[in-house]
Amino acid sequence: MLMLRRPLVLLAAVLAAVVAAGLLLPAAPAAAAGKTCHTEAVKAPDGSIHYEQVCVSTVPGTPGTPGGGEVADCGLATADLPYEGAPFCHGGQPCQYTDNIVPLAPPSTPAPDGQEWQARYCADGSKVMALTGGTRPRPLIVQAQEAYGNLPVPAGSVGHSPAARGIVGLPTWLWLRPGSFGPQRGTSAEGLVAVAEPAGTTWRTGDGASFGCAGGGTPGAGDCSHTYRRAAARYAGSVTRTWTVRYEVNGATVDIPGAPPTLTGDTAWALAVAEAQVVTGSRPGG
Repeated sequence: MLMLRRPLVLLAAVLAAVVAAGLLLPAAPAAAAGKTCHTEAVKAPDGSIHYEQVCVSTVPGTPGTPGGGEVADCGLATADLPYEGAPFCHGGQPCQYTDNIVPLAPPSTPAPDGQEWQARYCADGSKVMALTGGTRPRPLIVQAQEAYGNLPVPAGSVGHSPAARGIVGLPTWLWLRPGSFGPQRGTSAEGLVAVAEPAGTTWRTGDGASFGCAGGGTPGAGDCSHTYRRAAARYAGSVTRTWTVRYEVNGATVDIPGAPPTLTGDTAWALAVAEAQVVTGSRPGG
């Protein structure tokens, strides 16, 4: 799990705006008996932020893990932890929460009601500030970012006709093979689900041309096609698939201002193009 950083200042402001607007949000899961739970920010590789539920034991010496449950052994029995907080397992490491660890300091934004900033120290030397205490629903826009991140982007595969190589002056038909461009449905983010419907494709043919298609092309049909004017051993092309994204709760569409409206995926492909060869001759005596 990645550390909680300054983007929480902005997220706290979004939370305040959402609560002020009176939006109804799903209830957060209850903590397991003997454990306290908190929400911890996780930053994805694309820069987006989502939250994960983390539960830790309230009984000293008993390991707690993200999502609750017990761990066989993360080294708690032999860990030499310097603080008085109850030890727990986190990411395979024995850890503690404490009020503060120099040079860490709580962000300037106050913690939400029922929560507090605490420093988490782990045996591997990692130190982060995190919100601990009671949980509360996340803003819809944050849930939407997580739901969007849960959308799968299938691998793309391009077909073309002629199959071996294109012919100068004749249309080359292009399409996405089955499984490359169908509807996609992500996993739930506190009941919010992102659904992606195919919207269209943009083809770049490697010779400087590009064109769009309403769909992904049809095998054996010319609804997505391009005519090359020069022969080449290899034209390096690509296609961008675009889906329109909507958000649902229990099958009902939810309008969330600022939520990502589209999903895209790029796929590279290549094609050789040759000149058509015409053989002529004359009959003996002609």
